[in-house]
Amino acid sequence: MKTPQTPLVHKVLDFAVSQVDEANRTFWAVASTGKLDRQGDIIEPTGWDLSNFLSNPVIPWAHDYAAPPVAKALEARAEDGRLIFQAQFPTAEEYPFADTIFKLYRGGYLRAFSVGFSPIASEMATSQVNGRTVTGTRYLRQELYEISCVTLPANPQALVGLSLDRLHGPGLSLKDLHPVPLAEGQEPPPALSPSGLGAAQVNAALDGLIASRLRYHLGLDHD
Repeated sequence: MKTPQTPLVHKVLDFAVSQVDEANRTFWAVASTGKLDRQGDIIEPTGWDLSNFLSNPVIPWAHDYAAPPVAKALEARAEDGRLIFQAQFPTAEEYPFADTIFKLYRGGYLRAFSVGFSPIASEMATSQVNGRTVTGTRYLRQELYEISCVTLPANPQALVGLSLDRLHGPGLSLKDLHPVPLAEGQEPPPALSPSGLGAAQVNAALDGLIASRLRYHLGLDHD
């Protein structure tokens, strides 16, 4: 059914950081899949309208549109039942806060992105989860407004840092829902310390935003 004048919908996805291009400050991520999420909703991967997003592919922090973006999407496309994108972050000289966010993803301290979209067409859907019936929404067509870096995961079906071979390979399996192990001889990402990140900056910038986004995603607050 047609969904007129529907407000912006946010869907948060969880993933594990594996491969990061340090030189270009980029990694690949899965922004959305067609899997059932924790709210009982399904987003059809073939229904994404990316045209407006690709003309301004900024990635904000926590849906904060008044602040400068912390990254941009170099590419975004629907492929193999997933919405995938490549994020690129500024250098520390360009934007220290964005550099902190990049390091937190690289170190595994941040694990989620959130897609903000406007439904174009949707329908009610019921699914069986652990022997119980869950009623939600199946989004058939939707316009992507933005992809945000966030803290609270709501859907565990996404991964970040996928290599191009894996992106073009077969669909994700259950093992892909966990952190990707290091290859033999591969060094782990550098450990992050409060002094390396700037503890005062992290505490001031993240604590309030984490609390506010937690309340938002629990339905206690609204933008």
